[in-house]
Amino acid sequence: MRITWLLDDAGLPGGLEASGLAVAGVLAQRHDVRVLSLLSPDPTGPAVAVPSGVELLTLLARTADDPAPTGSALSPGVPGHGADSDAALERALRAERADVVVTTSAPLQAAAARLLPPGTALVHHEGGTSSSRGPSAGPLIDSADQADAVVVLTPSMAAWMREQRAPAPLGAEVVDIALALPAGHAPRSLGDGRLVVTSTRLTPEGQVQKLVHAFADAADRLPGWRLRVYGEGRLRWQLLRQARREGLYDRVELPGTVPDMRTAWAQASIAAFTSRWSGPEAPSALQQAMAAGVPPIAFDAPDGARHWVDHGVDGLLTTPDTVAGLASALVALGEDDTTRRRLGAAAAATATQWRPAAVAARWEELLQRVVDRRGGRSRLDLRDRASAAPDEQAAAPPAPAVSSDISSVTPDEARRTALEGAAACARAVTDTWFVLPRHGDPAPVVVVPMHERDAFLTALGAAVLPDYLCLLDPGDQGWPDRFGTVPELAARLRHGRTSRLVLGPWPTADGRATHLSTGCAVEVQFWPESPDDDLVAPRPNLYASRFSRTEVRDGPRDTEVDGVPVRTFPMMTTPTTTEVRGPVDVVYTWVDGADPQWDEARQRRLDEADGGALRREAGGRARFTSHDELRYSMRSLHLFAPWVRRIHLVTAGQAPAWLDTSHPRVQLVDHRDILPADALPTFNSHAIETGLHRVPDLSEQFVYLNDDVLLGRPVGPETFFGPGGQFASFFSTVPIGPSGTGDVPPFLAAAWNNRALLHAAFGVHITHTMAHSPHPHRRSVLAEVAERFATEVERTARSPFRSAQDVSLLSSLAQHYGMLTGTSFVGTGSLAFVNLGGSDLPRQLQQLLESRDTDFVCLADDHDHALRAGQLEEVLGTWCESYYPVRAPWELPAQVPQSS
Repeated sequence: MRITWLLDDAGLPGGLEASGLAVAGVLAQRHDVRVLSLLSPDPTGPAVAVPSGVELLTLLARTADDPAPTGSALSPGVPGHGADSDAALERALRAERADVVVTTSAPLQAAAARLLPPGTALVHHEGGTSSSRGPSAGPLIDSADQADAVVVLTPSMAAWMREQRAPAPLGAEVVDIALALPAGHAPRSLGDGRLVVTSTRLTPEGQVQKLVHAFADAADRLPGWRLRVYGEGRLRWQLLRQARREGLYDRVELPGTVPDMRTAWAQASIAAFTSRWSGPEAPSALQQAMAAGVPPIAFDAPDGARHWVDHGVDGLLTTPDTVAGLASALVALGEDDTTRRRLGAAAAATATQWRPAAVAARWEELLQRVVDRRGGRSRLDLRDRASAAPDEQAAAPPAPAVSSDISSVTPDEARRTALEGAAACARAVTDTWFVLPRHGDPAPVVVVPMHERDAFLTALGAAVLPDYLCLLDPGDQGWPDRFGTVPELAARLRHGRTSRLVLGPWPTADGRATHLSTGCAVEVQFWPESPDDDLVAPRPNLYASRFSRTEVRDGPRDTEVDGVPVRTFPMMTTPTTTEVRGPVDVVYTWVDGADPQWDEARQRRLDEADGGALRREAGGRARFTSHDELRYSMRSLHLFAPWVRRIHLVTAGQAPAWLDTSHPRVQLVDHRDILPADALPTFNSHAIETGLHRVPDLSEQFVYLNDDVLLGRPVGPETFFGPGGQFASFFSTVPIGPSGTGDVPPFLAAAWNNRALLHAAFGVHITHTMAHSPHPHRRSVLAEVAERFATEVERTARSPFRSAQDVSLLSSLAQHYGMLTGTSFVGTGSLAFVNLGGSDLPRQLQQLLESRDTDFVCLADDHDHALRAGQLEEVLGTWCESYYPVRAPWELPAQVPQSS
């Protein structure tokens, strides 16, 4: 084969450039290989070691430090690329006669895809190990679609690249191949010195400040040890100041960069790596350290050292970005010469797989496969073929086969099952575990010491759990979340040292969210140990950043959290100052509009009112038509707000046929119990609102719901109330507008009346209506409003239908009054407003079902419907059963027709 390697700068000391030269040197023994370097190597830097048999050509007579001309058309805005680089690349690539060209940066890849002759194969060697690429992600993916193959450094990066087929089907085969070590002899460390070495850029991404902090924490346990930091960057002086501040001015060295890091690594006894893995420099340095027989200590990460280091075998992984675990690892290796030498010897053995000959063999196999597959055809032909038949290795994994029936499982039950499983595994492996209760957080946290991580994961993988539960490895540094079955992912996670995982229901079923998609999980955190044996929290929590092992062993007591017996500290069992205390009830207003006696009374009242001249919005039948929304609204409370104490159903002496009226959490309230006798019968929701604060045995804090308002996902009482008793007001985006006369909707007339009252009382103007959402309230505030505006409230109570003189006490007036008196605050719940009369109703409902990403849903009825009556009932009924599949305990058993 004729092979060309295209580099940005062959003079760079490590990463893709050094690996490319090393591989090229091996391949040159059997193939025609040359290297093109866009920039000239820096003459003041180390000499470029060009392997025997490899021709090195420089395309530009300037180095990376020379200013680049502006105006690059091939790589606009890319540093170092200008009009001269465009011209040089065009001359070289259009004349290229290689069978395959390998590029080593996204700009070079894009240029090669555009300029190479049609029959030349293209392989891109991608050095980024993270999906957080920023502006370069677009060019990478766009031009990768035109490459024959993309070579990445880690399986994580390969998986991310393959997933990009969704927005832009990649024609490229994606392969992960590690970097090759530089050719030539690498001296070995004796491992008997007292020196910790790292090599990285002195930038925030390098996180060397955490290494200096960890070394300071470990220093008393490691007398005679020093820390040497190779590299340059803008944090150099900050690190020197930090070392002096930590009392390490004579034990921390910053010598800058050196031309040959292989010799520097051979002087070390421990290598430390704290960089956020985003480019090839970090893995290149780690590989060279291991080749020198130096055991590495590295922060774990989905795209990082776990792909090179086998924890406890050839190095140590520590909790990502956590100083305590890093300090403990330094102490562990610094104090134990035998373990340090054993890991160092294993590291050198591991590094043999990165020798140039071994890595070149994988490259040779790939390049030959690419050339054979291309067969001289153009990239456009191959791209069409790839789009028609995508690479099999990129296919998405099959959806899990879940046999468990979740149609009767509530979010609380799912979370309880997950917590029982996690707590049982923790109890089985250690006596130093405890639980952080939720206290407003989405999930309780099971805390396990990091050194018990493997044992816990082994126990979890063997636990008997329903298969609707899965494990989640949370994404980090731009990586997507990773889901898997509990046994499968528990086994895979044992290799790493990440600090948390999540046990909960699968986020989707059949491609859409379920009622268990949110609010059902349990988080497990693995807390690393500090050198003084404290357990240190890897993430903030409400109580402490660390606990001593004695405190964790002796402090927690057995108690119930979310209905599960667990160990927790007594102080964690009481409410916090940010939580809502005291009972919260729910009040519904509902009537059976199909009841002929009730409808006869409505018609009689209507005729008495004005001979039938009222607006349809005030007295029309559509205002009282039931689509069984109440059943599902109450189901939504059972599913998503089980903390509600009691449900009060205010009716006109009626009850739904499906409701068990004897259930202890449900109370029927007749209009006669809350309204004056001379106000009945009433068909005015504004009038009924005026008496809701008089519902018997109603809690001070309650939420008023119309039957067409439902909860969309789990919410806590803090969604509706503040810890001091303030209630939330959910404003709409609809302005009230200027007051007027004529035929206006009753809700708008009531808003104008509310505004006039509040302006007279407070000298302000209200501007917006309230959203058609749940309305939290306090009985005492409602009584105060009713007393202060008694004339208007009593007039509204005696209006049998909505009228132009009404005020809307619970759906607007009290909220604005609360804002003015300090008893209310602006709520932030999200609302999906669905118009049942719209022609796109099926689409709206389907979107809600697939996403389940809103707090409240309003199924707003209309007098006119685009769908036929039967079709509307079928669409709405199917959606309701799918969104709220779990029957509430107050629903009577379904009646089964008797056979004739």
